[in-house]
Amino acid sequence: MKIHFLNILLFSLILLSCKKIENVQPQLLEDNGCIERIIIPVNAHTIKEVEIATANNLFLKNNIDNSRFRYYKYSNDSLQTQFPPYVKINFKFVRVIEYTNELRILNSDLIFSFKNEVFNSLSGTQTKGTNLDMKPKLTLGQLRRLFLESANFFYGRPIIYKDSCLKAEFGYYDIDADSKSKNLIKAWKVTSKNLNNFFEYPVAYYQDNDGKLIYYDDGITVFLK
Repeated sequence: MKIHFLNILLFSLILLSCKKIENVQPQLLEDNGCIERIIIPVNAHTIKEVEIATANNLFLKNNIDNSRFRYYKYSNDSLQTQFPPYVKINFKFVRVIEYTNELRILNSDLIFSFKNEVFNSLSGTQTKGTNLDMKPKLTLGQLRRLFLESANFFYGRPIIYKDSCLKAEFGYYDIDADSKSKNLIKAWKVTSKNLNNFFEYPVAYYQDNDGKLIYYDDGITVFLK
């Protein structure tokens, strides 16, 4: 009877041990090559000073909180009606990237339209912020290793980035960007430091909690989780 009890106890300990091993997340490998973290503040607008002033005035006049928007494109156009009363209509468009907790929502793209200085429409859906913290989990070395592995898998030539310096930006990623329900996770955007193209190829986005690839684009291959 005692022997039978000891066998059951031993078997139970083995099961618990196996369960603990299964729950342990494997350690991501690192690459000690060149990579640096970049931080782009919300007020680092990429439009002209006069356009910033115009955009600020539009949001102020229409009681729209713009404290979490970084402007990166501005345009305006006029339309003359062809029928009475023959009025001229002016349209202004402000394209912005949304921030929360002072960090960028990496795949945010909102376009505010104003008709004769009055808010007309919004393309895209704003988030309500997040309760997630601002502390990253992945290291820069792990991100560099992940990026090289992604380039190897999709492009087959990691050697072209092996000696390149990379840049990584930490923020949030909306994994339900195509729907009205928002679901932000902590994530990283990684790309080459010295890019000469507007579209930032190649670019990769990784989940911060486990390093899983969310999105990859090298101008030829596109991967979306």
